[in-house]
Amino acid sequence: MGVTSHIATQKGVAVDTDRAAVDLADAGEGFLASAAALGDREAFEIVVHRYGPMLFRYARRMLANHHDVADVVQETFVAAWRQLGTFRGGSSLQTWLFSICARKIVDTYRIKRAEPIDDIILDTLPAPSGASDPFTAASTTEFLAALEEALAELPPRQRASWVLREIEEMTYPQIGDILRLSPDTARGHHFRATRTLRERLKRWR
Repeated sequence: MGVTSHIATQKGVAVDTDRAAVDLADAGEGFLASAAALGDREAFEIVVHRYGPMLFRYARRMLANHHDVADVVQETFVAAWRQLGTFRGGSSLQTWLFSICARKIVDTYRIKRAEPIDDIILDTLPAPSGASDPFTAASTTEFLAALEEALAELPPRQRASWVLREIEEMTYPQIGDILRLSPDTARGHHFRATRTLRERLKRWR
């Protein structure tokens, strides 16, 4: 059963799987949250499709088991569907969803080693000149392997702060909301993570 089907079953809302979501595709998150809170299945599907990929990226960096990642993301949206009535817009919908996801990750108690780095990491790195050169390609592969290993060894909050800042491009107040830290503490975790990564990866500087 897919995420949205499972959510609809949990909520007890009738599902029209053939209904198009074009009208809501460009809606703001405030409107989507309000509509979904009133039981609009289509609005919540837009929320799932809009924020699901970034939640999956985050969970994948934090959990060792691929099946755990899928479960955490699904549980995040199930919890969000149930709790939408409590969402008051004090933070963005994105931050609220990440906060739920972060708690679900902690609940698994399985933070051991990050999954292999995916293409989103490549997007954050400068494009090397002469990328077709075999030596450059080999060096890039070695760098990504070293980055993966270094990320996996960071303490969970440092890893989360680095991923949320460098990959998801969130602000320190947003990271603090997600991890239940002050913005300054989130900044500190990111700073320590960056310092460790730079030390571990200094051969590529």
